[in-house]
Amino acid sequence: KKKDKDKKTDIDKCEAVASQLVTKSLLDESDAATRSFFVGTCVLCIGLAFIWLVANSYHITDTDWIGGILGLIHALTVAEIGLLVCLYYMVKDAGSSIRKSFQMKVFAAKIAASKKLSDMETITVEQYSWLVDGWSPFWAEGGSDTVAAEGKQLTKEEEAVASKLSAFSKKIDQDVSDRILAQSRISLFEGYREYVYLILNFFAFYGYFCCIVVFYYQEESAQPDYIRAMLLWMPNADADWLGNAVGDFMWTIEPFIILGSPTVIKSMSHKKKKEKLA
Repeated sequence: KKKDKDKKTDIDKCEAVASQLVTKSLLDESDAATRSFFVGTCVLCIGLAFIWLVANSYHITDTDWIGGILGLIHALTVAEIGLLVCLYYMVKDAGSSIRKSFQMKVFAAKIAASKKLSDMETITVEQYSWLVDGWSPFWAEGGSDTVAAEGKQLTKEEEAVASKLSAFSKKIDQDVSDRILAQSRISLFEGYREYVYLILNFFAFYGYFCCIVVFYYQEESAQPDYIRAMLLWMPNADADWLGNAVGDFMWTIEPFIILGSPTVIKSMSHKKKKEKLA
């Protein structure tokens, strides 16, 4: 009877934790969707500004088409505002990825030592996702047509999570902790890569910002000291040319890093150990 009671208590505990994880995941999904919309709008503004940057490369802005030089400056200003928001999130994401890397390393060491999920009550959504190698709830693929159907799917999701938690509370294979450890190294790489993006985009931001400043302060003799300092005491023509060149160069390097990253990440990914044949 005592064993049955303990078993029932464990099941209830798993169900309670599963319900908390599903609820927290839904809230996190809502926050992520809001951020994605906001950041996506900023990236769209930067993308649209490229129309004027390309037109400027072909000297189309020397004419009155698409607003001329003034249109280019307005497009750069909008892009700078969007880029400033992106720079903030680059700082935030870089720090978050590096912190996540160390948290994964500690978590991997903990489950490797205990061989099971010992403190289920304190598990977070992130930790559960690490254990199952990426949690993709049903709402990630789109919601149901009716509230009743969605309620049933939500119940099934909670049951599936509770079942996995129950299994993890009994045993966690060494391969799981090894995989989490490998993923922690990938997260660390992604954090440092985000700092590289930050540096490149900061120089691009500053370079194009100098072009805007030069446009609005064309008379060099009338420029305040802080404007001269921002332009590094260069003549307007040099500041405009160098600023544009630096911005173009930084945004030329960045795509190569973006394209090369998946290859690096793939080489760092965990390779499951092959079971020995009897």
